[in-house]
Amino acid sequence: MRLRACLARALVLCCAAGAARSQDFAGAAHAAATDDAFALLERALPSAAPGLAAAVAHTRWWDSRELETRAAAVSGGWRTLRASFGVSQTGAPELGWTALALAAGGASADAGAALRACTRLDRDAPWSAARAAADGAGLELGAGAWLVPAAGVRVWASAPQIWTRGAAPPLARALEVGVRTGDDTGAWLLLRAPRAGDDGERALGVAIALAPLTAWAEVRDAPLRGGAGVRAAAGALGVEARVDVHPVLGETVRAALSWRRSAPGAAP
Repeated sequence: MRLRACLARALVLCCAAGAARSQDFAGAAHAAATDDAFALLERALPSAAPGLAAAVAHTRWWDSRELETRAAAVSGGWRTLRASFGVSQTGAPELGWTALALAAGGASADAGAALRACTRLDRDAPWSAARAAADGAGLELGAGAWLVPAAGVRVWASAPQIWTRGAAPPLARALEVGVRTGDDTGAWLLLRAPRAGDDGERALGVAIALAPLTAWAEVRDAPLRGGAGVRAAAGALGVEARVDVHPVLGETVRAALSWRRSAPGAAP
């Protein structure tokens, strides 16, 4: 039974390797969003504004009930310091895994940088701190940074898996670089470095904001596919939904709910 479960998981993840942008802490925001509550944990990109935030997200990968991710994160910022902690579970107990992540860094209105760490354990055994620290547990370390070189322009780079140990990560994630022009309404270009078996990925997206709603769409290659999403904000609360369509694997649907309270005097 254990062997069959491992083979099933390997098959699913091999199919997934070329199609997903994120994995354990995948919110519903697009890649150029500046206020994604999961960005610090998933991509080591800290928020410019200090304050407190909490978020939950649910992802159904390729319309498969056996491959769903449920994630929760809390984050805080004081002056230029930023930190976040999160937990997620992916897949059924006999096939899936639990992930814990911690990220910390610093940011101002014009620049930010952070480090992230994530550990994973199979769900078919009770979680414990000893198992999470054991050599067999999956562990990865990464870093990211962003900069505002001119008004209305933001560039970023994220390398979520600079170093890995133990069990191979479910999805190999290469260096990502991007540039965005505009604010809530704007456009972005994203490039991802080649991984084993592909020649990288390119993405082009656009967002239109008409408060309290923001809608966006993005097209990607390798293979050619697209995604779209919408965000609604009401005070400190935000609700997001996203659909990604793959020509072979089908649809991935994501939803996220977030709460954010900015520090007194911070820019909105």
